[in-house]
Amino acid sequence: MNDFSYKYTIISKNSGKTFFREIMDLSKIGVLLKDVFFEYIAIEAQMKRLGECKLENEDYICIVKLTRGKIVA
Repeated sequence: MNDFSYKYTIISKNSGKTFFREIMDLSKIGVLLKDVFFEYIAIEAQMKRLGECKLENEDYICIVKLTRGKIVA
């Protein structure tokens, strides 16, 4: 079974500014985590239901990448 984790890049849709680049822990985004959009992403990630994707709402773009770990038997 492959073990994996996620890396997140968060970009402002309005300014195009990258707020966070390839962070592995969503708790680092501070108050943004209280936003329903990021709450959804955190829950899906915790349940390991995200694949590599680009998620958007009216304010933010979140690019999700998988990082592969060791193969566990």
